Amino acid sequence: MKNAGGAEDRAMAAKMLSAEANPSAAAASGAADDELRRLHVFISYATEDRVLAQAVNSALKFAFGPAIIRTTLDSELKLGENWRSELEDALRDSDVLLIIASGRNKQSHSYTGYEVGFFVASKLVKKQMRHFDSERLIIPIGVLARIPETLSDIEGLNLTEELAPFLVDEDRLRDREQFLASIEADSRNPFTKLFERLQDVVGTRYRDRSFLEDFREKGRESATQLYGKFFEDFQNRVFTENFPERKIIVRFREDAPVDNLGDLRPDTTLEFIGESFQIFKINPPPEKIVSWEKFIKRIPHGETSTEWADIIKSLVITAKQNDFSENRRLLASSDGKQFFRLFVARSVVYWSGVTELHIYVVEVKSRDYGDPTTTMLLKAIQVGLIYRSLFLEGRSSEFSPETIQFTLPQDLPKAVRKLLQELDYVIWMSNDAGLSQAQTIGLIYPGWKKGMLEERFKQWDALRSSLTSSGLKVLGAKREDLEAAKSEFEDRLALFCSATLPMNNEFLSNVLLLLERAVKKGGGSPLTSPKPRMTKPKTGGSQPRRLPASVKARDRRHPRG
Repeated sequence: MKNAGGAEDRAMAAKMLSAEANPSAAAASGAADDELRRLHVFISYATEDRVLAQAVNSALKFAFGPAIIRTTLDSELKLGENWRSELEDALRDSDVLLIIASGRNKQSHSYTGYEVGFFVASKLVKKQMRHFDSERLIIPIGVLARIPETLSDIEGLNLTEELAPFLVDEDRLRDREQFLASIEADSRNPFTKLFERLQDVVGTRYRDRSFLEDFREKGRESATQLYGKFFEDFQNRVFTENFPERKIIVRFREDAPVDNLGDLRPDTTLEFIGESFQIFKINPPPEKIVSWEKFIKRIPHGETSTEWADIIKSLVITAKQNDFSENRRLLASSDGKQFFRLFVARSVVYWSGVTELHIYVVEVKSRDYGDPTTTMLLKAIQVGLIYRSLFLEGRSSEFSPETIQFTLPQDLPKAVRKLLQELDYVIWMSNDAGLSQAQTIGLIYPGWKKGMLEERFKQWDALRSSLTSSGLKVLGAKREDLEAAKSEFEDRLALFCSATLPMNNEFLSNVLLLLERAVKKGGGSPLTSPKPRMTKPKTGGSQPRRLPASVKARDRRHPRG
């Protein structure tokens, strides 16, 4: 490509001055781009960086003028019906893809990655700029020392060293004067580099020194204005963010059909934030985001996968129906030692039609009350009575065979879902109370002989496993299979309740006797209480049995005849 010089530059300068004075007339000219040979810069950014992108757009127009540069903001093309084709046409025509990446947390999920990919593909067809002696360029501007995901993606394109992201030290963002002074003195600062690079491109066609010097002066002025604009915008930026709790962000299309018996769309995504999810035997990918389809394939099959799939799906249904009365799910860790409450803390719908659900996973923790044994007895009574009220009190119990019998098949999955989580919660309460510890078992069941413990726990595990297995079949059943699944579940539940009723009676009776002993003793721990006050007869003779004080008092009041 030949370069213009001398008289041609001066003629072009006159045209540019005319265009600056009347930009609308220049733009209205049908052959404006070919005549003025403008540099086309496409500015790509996430919604969160709109203010910064608009500031860069204004600064470029000020520095170069409408006769030299033409800019396109991607947001300008996303309003019409044919926005995607217009977007691709603009990318195909552009000379420079300028990407603004501030390092903010991106919530809008912009098309930045798509735009980069399309521009790179278009370079395979058209490598050179139309009016300037340069290859078409990708110029990323990163503004923080931590490279955002967008820039990390761009680095993967193997950009040349001089186009590597320009970064600003975060520590300079605390004081405006320090920020402005330091960045203006730094030859590596992003905006000066941006203008210099574009001036080099423009200089391949326009050689007049005074003309180019005017560009440089306006570039420095524009860069200074941009520093202040970026500083102001960054004051509203999150500096640090911690997630002491686990959180899952579910994203799905608002128009996605989901019901109690349906499934989520495969393109639904889950993002895992905060503490490790290994406690649930879940290993999210390094990028922390996974599609619903891949998530189901990754987690261990069986009870774990069914529970997680059901929990997330039920919370999505809750949000879509805008009915948060059932906004609570309970889930035990894989080892059963910890228990967690899952609930939707935030629901967001974007103009794009994407819905975000922020689901928090918060550990449930119990409270101890003074003496360890008193605490254990309190929790034990709570465990026994909660279990009894859930399953063993006929139609007044939410999950008794009598209640489930009159539950409609289409309502059964919801009832079973709640039954299983409440059962898991009671079991966790039992473990948390220490009821599985040898010393506690010996205290509650002092009369058990050898082998009775193993027999009882084997029976309990078989009953629970059978009920859980049948319940999971209900949750995974198709609509037409629900009636058969309900019949099987009713049978398993009836057997479960009839077999555990005497277990619950014995457990509660023994615990209440221990509590009575502790109350009568007036303090101290039943674990260390003395044996019953009985004396052994001496050899060769006998001694009268020592009566309790209460019996002596009764005899004094009512003498025997």
